[in-house]
Amino acid sequence: MTRFEDELKNALRRQAPPDGFADRVLARAAEQDSRQVKPSWRHSWLRIFAQPFAPANPFRWAAVAAVAVGMIVGGVHYRNVHVQRERAQGEAAKAQLLLALRIAGGKLQLAKARVDQINSGQVNSDQRHPDPNSGPTANQQERE
Repeated sequence: MTRFEDELKNALRRQAPPDGFADRVLARAAEQDSRQVKPSWRHSWLRIFAQPFAPANPFRWAAVAAVAVGMIVGGVHYRNVHVQRERAQGEAAKAQLLLALRIAGGKLQLAKARVDQINSGQVNSDQRHPDPNSGPTANQQERE
């Protein structure tokens, strides 16, 4: 074994406790039991909720009721905000849809007018079947 292992073994070997050790431990334990520990404000505040149904302290009932009312009011408020947000999103989607339908309707009316114009014979035959070797037609000029 190395020197380090020997030192570690010596440091961790079992030793007999000093005389009176057990008596001192028991005396200190009895002293702590007899001494009343004053609870901190945080500990006392949390104890209010530890036994809410104890009839001895009406403040516990008030605290439990206040927490319950707060949770109910908060839940109702959250739900109302959520419903309002969904309603606003729905109205925005409706407005976008109406705009898209209005644009699409306008384009359909233009296409229908063009089809009616072609069917009525107001457009000459050159514009209906353009020669690929010739220059741009009136329809192609309109697009540019």
